[in-house]
Amino acid sequence: MSTIAVWSPITFPSDVEQAYRHYLLPRLIPLVRLGSVFGISAFVGYQFWDLQLDPEALGKTGSIRLAVAACFLLTLGATFVRPIRDNPRRLFVLAMCIYSVVAVGYALILARLPNGFVAGVGGFILGMIFIPVIVFSVAQAVAALMPLVLLPLVVMALMGGTQFDVINAIAWLIGGACFAAGFAYILDIINRRAFQLERLLDQEKQRTEELLLNILPADIAERLKDQEEPIADHCESVSVLFADLVGFTNLSRNMPATELVGLLNDLFSRFDALVERHGAEKIKTIGDAYMVAAGLTGGAVDHVATIAALALDMRQAFGEFRGQHKLDLKLRIGVHTGAVVAGVIGKRKFTYDLWGDTVNVASRMESEGLPDEIQISEETQQQLANQYRTTPRGKIDIKGHRPRLTYLLRAAA
Repeated sequence: MSTIAVWSPITFPSDVEQAYRHYLLPRLIPLVRLGSVFGISAFVGYQFWDLQLDPEALGKTGSIRLAVAACFLLTLGATFVRPIRDNPRRLFVLAMCIYSVVAVGYALILARLPNGFVAGVGGFILGMIFIPVIVFSVAQAVAALMPLVLLPLVVMALMGGTQFDVINAIAWLIGGACFAAGFAYILDIINRRAFQLERLLDQEKQRTEELLLNILPADIAERLKDQEEPIADHCESVSVLFADLVGFTNLSRNMPATELVGLLNDLFSRFDALVERHGAEKIKTIGDAYMVAAGLTGGAVDHVATIAALALDMRQAFGEFRGQHKLDLKLRIGVHTGAVVAGVIGKRKFTYDLWGDTVNVASRMESEGLPDEIQISEETQQQLANQYRTTPRGKIDIKGHRPRLTYLLRAAA
């Protein structure tokens, strides 16, 4: 980055500029309030300075000081009014008004004191020091400084200020304004770069959140961020679905790798969208196999009906996919319902997975199923009640388990 770029304020598009101003508001409001309190204290407290120049000053300047202090008090109260407090444009207009009042009021005070234009003109700088921290840009800082530079000079000319008074005032006012504008310029650079960095940080944080949610269920991701360890849950009733492509191995032998991966990505992206729509949870893919569960975190109230609706939609989506790509493939889907253990394993490249007989049986429902059919276990079929139509298939042998009654899921009742 060049030196010129480092010392140049960042220019934002209009929508980002608006966001930037709202970003600054929580910082500016306390400073406007502090400036108002400081103004009240200064205009009331410096009455003793008037008395040093003129013992009769209380009658000459006291009312003006109280009037300006009252304006500061109104400004302080306005910062608690939501339409003003939450609107950057109105807040700036408020600042312009109070600085105009200060410029005229303080100049009138100096006009009523002997040698006031010489002795007190430096006091305008006290007001200038707050300008850089209560505006949103250098342009606003310059606009806010204008009343403090021009209005006192106008008052001096009208109240009979000498040539020396005017020259002295110009020196003080221009010098103070240049310092305040320069400080506002530097502060504008710092604030805009801080805002840009925070936006980049938020974008990276959002990307990280999205990546994490692509790997883990939302509540598991939160527990992982809270450094809970180990993350392991026993779930009494969960419906697990396995889907596998029949004929994919033969297809992969004769297809380029990029085309093969593209096909899988297309199909699994369709499945992902369906899983999200039905409120289920994608667990993982294993080669050309796809694993889903419902009921893990309470997201699906009736997880058995959820997984059944998902299975039917996946079969329909596969049919559309197969027709579009003109592929000689079939899809087997198997579903079983029961208890599982769910948890996160690994420190690096961690995974969220399920274990238990329910997972094994669901896998067997798929592997021992029929092409283009959805095979469900007796446990799943019993919990579907009359919501879906099923056809008995009979008992099948499952390795490591007793023979089980199975059904073929047809459609919603």
